[in-house]
Amino acid sequence: MTTAFPVRGDAALVLEGGGMRAHYASGAMDFFLEAGIRFPYVIGVSAGISNAASYVSGQFGRNRQVFTRFAGDPRYFSWWNWFREGNPFGMDFIYRELPNHLPFEFAAFESAPTRFRVGATDCETGRAVYFDKGDAPLTEALLASSSLPMVGRMARVNGRLYLDGGIADPIPFAQAAADGFPRRVVVLTRNQGFRKPAPGPAMRAAIRLKYRHFPGLAEAVRRQHETYNRQLDELEAEEVGGRLMVIRPSKPLAVGRYSQDRAELECLYQNGHADAAACADQLRDFLSP
Repeated sequence: MTTAFPVRGDAALVLEGGGMRAHYASGAMDFFLEAGIRFPYVIGVSAGISNAASYVSGQFGRNRQVFTRFAGDPRYFSWWNWFREGNPFGMDFIYRELPNHLPFEFAAFESAPTRFRVGATDCETGRAVYFDKGDAPLTEALLASSSLPMVGRMARVNGRLYLDGGIADPIPFAQAAADGFPRRVVVLTRNQGFRKPAPGPAMRAAIRLKYRHFPGLAEAVRRQHETYNRQLDELEAEEVGGRLMVIRPSKPLAVGRYSQDRAELECLYQNGHADAAACADQLRDFLSP
């Protein structure tokens, strides 16, 4: 363990989603816990913010145990889940049962002084919304943020329908600044230079059909690639300007959104841990008051 250092009060941790790719951020966050780096503000979407809950509760290695024990478990992921529950990921198992199999410290999470914001997409408007602690039960907010478009069902929270936060605000670094936390460390789950391709004609037609009763959502899903790529351009400009710091995979990704290969997932975790450790001095300079 390294000695903890104070972190400035306007520092934020921003997390991209990406399904199983978000295990990269698990490695980075375990390094943060080892180094005593505790951000006063954490925001993210989908699997990224789901994994961050264990960081906020201070449970070093918990996410790694989840993937070690449950990757390949059909309760966690299988296409049978899609036929049965409307999502290849077993959302009830992941968000309602798994915290009992591998206990999550809800009390430690709630008592942590960290402001924790879960990004989701409102299905009526197609716009981003953010749940704070107390706005909704944690498991329900995380489930809403992680409910994939097209292959997943909408999640209902407080009477409204939501889908994956990565649709409307995939990398919420601008929201962090708007909330008063301009000193941002952003953990991405794609290699440098990646850009999301546009959906083809068949996919665009499928989006319009599936969400014909939710025109705002349909437009947001159809233009998700534009939103994501624009954010990457803005992110890189702010990184060059020194206004934020980015940690991204240094090795070519072998893990996809649905990957269940434990060896590949472990390599991804180790890459995240190593990349965060490699910039420890830079983090100290960037985050110190």
